[in-house]
Amino acid sequence: MAERGTRFSFAWRLLAYERRRIAAAIAGIAFAVILMLVQMGFYGAMIDSATKVHRNLNADLVLVPAGFEYFGSVHNFARVRLMQASAVPGVEDVAPLYVTLMNIKDYESGYNRSIMAIGIEPGRHELTLPAVVDQEDRLMIAGNMLFDRKSLQAYYGDVVKRFETEGPFKTLVEGRAVKVAGLFDLGTSFIAFGSIVLGTPTYFALASAQRPELPSFGLIRLKPGADVETVRARVEQTLDARDVIVKTRQQFIQNEIDYWNRTAAIGLIFIVGAAMGVLVGSVVVYQILFTDVTEHLPEYATLKAMGYPQRFFAGVVLKQSIILSILGFVPGTVVSWLIYRFTAANTGYTMDLSLGRAGTALLLTVFMCTVAGLLAMRRLSRADPAELFR
Repeated sequence: MAERGTRFSFAWRLLAYERRRIAAAIAGIAFAVILMLVQMGFYGAMIDSATKVHRNLNADLVLVPAGFEYFGSVHNFARVRLMQASAVPGVEDVAPLYVTLMNIKDYESGYNRSIMAIGIEPGRHELTLPAVVDQEDRLMIAGNMLFDRKSLQAYYGDVVKRFETEGPFKTLVEGRAVKVAGLFDLGTSFIAFGSIVLGTPTYFALASAQRPELPSFGLIRLKPGADVETVRARVEQTLDARDVIVKTRQQFIQNEIDYWNRTAAIGLIFIVGAAMGVLVGSVVVYQILFTDVTEHLPEYATLKAMGYPQRFFAGVVLKQSIILSILGFVPGTVVSWLIYRFTAANTGYTMDLSLGRAGTALLLTVFMCTVAGLLAMRRLSRADPAELFR
């Protein structure tokens, strides 16, 4: 135990001896931590925004059109497929969901902006978002809509402030007057910077190219106790169709994640960015520790000549690595949290610095510092004590 304490004290004194060097190391590691956490945050925000509607569908199974790629792609299928699915044992209820992009006028700038419009049948509770469920009765009135309070303000104007100040007001959607009758929380996505929810009568009055008999998705709710996979197989067998695919809600969510990870390759970009953070941090720590080992070779030589084993020196360098990883992780995490808050406030994306994400970054930081330390100590392990004094 005493040896461990001595080794720790020795490792810290070697680092603290050159304050500029340790400050540079902390700054480099903090930068690597920021790069890792910010990339993780962007990746998490992408997945969260891409699947937020999916996770708030009141459905056990989802009927999707054949050829469906991602939530923003334009596909539909015949509504009769939903009627056929409703007759399958274990199915309790079915409902159509309509999704398209519409133009809404920014009342401040006068520009027309694209926004995601979701059409639901009021009273069917197709979305589980509490604010939507509580205000569905307002959508029964033709010409009313609910506006996502997390929509990008810079793009659509401060609709939320105006609603909270004046109450319901009218704006133009697809060139027609529509009343903002309420607000709900969803968030921006890569598909659109905002969203609105409309009752189907209003939805089809605005979207002239859309037809009630051609829904975007079909929501299937099962009877209590019904096995999801068993009923899914039954629905698939009953429909026996090439124009629709039956997915569980989790499969529907995973399909969206796979699209952005593989087909769109956006997920890969964020993963590569995080990997670059590890690489940058490893190089910085390696340079610092290698220089430290080189400059203190005479001291190490003395200890070697006194009979200290190689594992002692390995412990010293590894402890230096761990000390640097902790010292760099703390400020890096604080700055990352500030970046998360700033990004979330200005984009509408959900960015949370969770304990799991911070823990992953800490493990990666310790790993990169440890690897760098092991590489740096090769200079010492290969050296002969007599040569070190020359």
